[in-house]
Amino acid sequence: MRHQTPLSRRNFLLSTGLAALGGQGITTFQAARPSAAGTSAEDRAAIYLTDLNRCQPASGLSHQWKHKAWRQLEYATDSFRGTMLMATEESAAPPVTYTVKQEGWHEIYVGIFRKPFEENKQVQVKLTDDPAYTSLRGRRGETDHAENWIDEIFWKAADVTGRGITLRQITQPEVFHSWVAYIKLVPLDDQKVAELARDRKRTDTKRLFVHTDAHFSNLSGSAIEILNYLEPLRHSDVSRIYWEAGGGERALYFSKIAKDYSSDLQTGSGPSRPFFPRAYDRELAHTWQAYHKNGVDPLKVAADFTHEMGMEFHAGYRVGGFAYPPPHDPIPGGFYEKHPELLCIGRDGAPMPRISYAYPETRRYVVSLLKEIASNYPVDGICLLYNRRPPLVAYETPLVEGFKNRFGQDPRRLSETDSRWLAYRATFLTQFMRELRQALDVAASGRKLAKPLEISAVVCRGDENLPHGMDLKTWIQEGLVDTIIPFSSTVRLNSYQPSWDHPEDVDYFVSLVKETRCRLALDLLPRSLTAEQYRQKAHVLGQAGVENFFFWDGIVRVREALRLGHREEVSAWMASGQRPILPSAVRLRRLGKWDLSVETPG
Repeated sequence: MRHQTPLSRRNFLLSTGLAALGGQGITTFQAARPSAAGTSAEDRAAIYLTDLNRCQPASGLSHQWKHKAWRQLEYATDSFRGTMLMATEESAAPPVTYTVKQEGWHEIYVGIFRKPFEENKQVQVKLTDDPAYTSLRGRRGETDHAENWIDEIFWKAADVTGRGITLRQITQPEVFHSWVAYIKLVPLDDQKVAELARDRKRTDTKRLFVHTDAHFSNLSGSAIEILNYLEPLRHSDVSRIYWEAGGGERALYFSKIAKDYSSDLQTGSGPSRPFFPRAYDRELAHTWQAYHKNGVDPLKVAADFTHEMGMEFHAGYRVGGFAYPPPHDPIPGGFYEKHPELLCIGRDGAPMPRISYAYPETRRYVVSLLKEIASNYPVDGICLLYNRRPPLVAYETPLVEGFKNRFGQDPRRLSETDSRWLAYRATFLTQFMRELRQALDVAASGRKLAKPLEISAVVCRGDENLPHGMDLKTWIQEGLVDTIIPFSSTVRLNSYQPSWDHPEDVDYFVSLVKETRCRLALDLLPRSLTAEQYRQKAHVLGQAGVENFFFWDGIVRVREALRLGHREEVSAWMASGQRPILPSAVRLRRLGKWDLSVETPG
């Protein structure tokens, strides 16, 4: 799904457009700035590489719209002229490289056209010897035809000596339009380079944990697309990646126990064609078919690359992922279909579409999957995603009869919130946690690791955990969990509603882990938070005692908060008036033959 940046109009004064287009090239000057922005020595020393018509190979450029080529179009701002490179729906533009003549360390920005009424333009960029691309996204267009801007999107700081900058259109899993006007370089002196090196070595800022469900289309089955997915997090405050490796009986790795999505292409018999409820589901099946064809195990590729970037890698698992509501059906002939006797049972005696962890058979199966992952992949831990499809225990026979034997009463005739019943029922998931801890210790020993594999758990708001069979206090006391991740303060795990708006919302969890070895990482929700809102929320929660922050489905949205672990920066921003966090921008005056100062609706 495309992320749409909220509209935010700036008040700029209009000035006269340029009358004609002239020469292009490298320009050193103070760029046009929003009225609220200041000027600095760095601004005045900025180098604008506007002659993108120099990109190679030349065969990848064209002065007309053409398949497999970038369209070149001359443009002008108040201060300079250049050649813009454009790629749209049918361009399928190839990667092209701009050879940088400058030397030494620079901050690198890419100028991306913000076209009125249109969605964000995007482009992938890399230095020629980088292992992967970084996706850069401009701002969504204003709702005014006169508001034509080039946003200067910060990429990174790097030594550009002898290196080129490669531009690539994003064409999968969907096509994004790319309108690139220039590359901006800001030189860094020795002092700033030293400061940058010290900052990158800091560990006290690495407070962010990022989750991904790993369900993305990659029809090429290429490892590079997995690297591109993670590369933007390099040199950020992210210290952990939580990468989903499976759920229920579905594996997101090359498993000898469970099936991955490629098996869905084999469900038809004879001339019949496998049925998929969504086009996206068919894409996933073909993605995994391509992974097998290419020998690319995404879990292994992601884990190795995450470690290369200096981060921990934890494999996530949806403990409730055996069955999903319509239009989805269970895997034909799989664990769920074969074991109707292991279903959860409701208070009324009716079977529920959930596999129960009250049964040893269920726990053995799930532990075998997690042990397979922990033994064969370079993971630093396992994360149990209890925030998806709870409960995992209800009124199954082992629970009911066990309670009767101990307390002499039928729990189905008691209140659903009876404290004895809730505590007893929770012992079954606690037993699962013990069995998992034992299995992971064996896996760690087999890998000759210096420290135990960690267990994280994404859980519910405070008062919803015990009713779902999760006794967090006991887990922490017995050392069965190393990181607790409360998903949301809303009811029913709603990730689209405001969450953790008040410090008192987290008091229970802060107290729960206080003076224990268990870490607390709070999920920052709702999903639609802006860069400013992330800072505001992190500041308040940090003062309430929260040390780490979690981003569910966060590979993209954490890009709004890559330095959120720098508490001093967040505090300074709060104290200085919480100014809008927006890129610098240059007004575009002319594009091709069009004078944009008089542009009106068509």
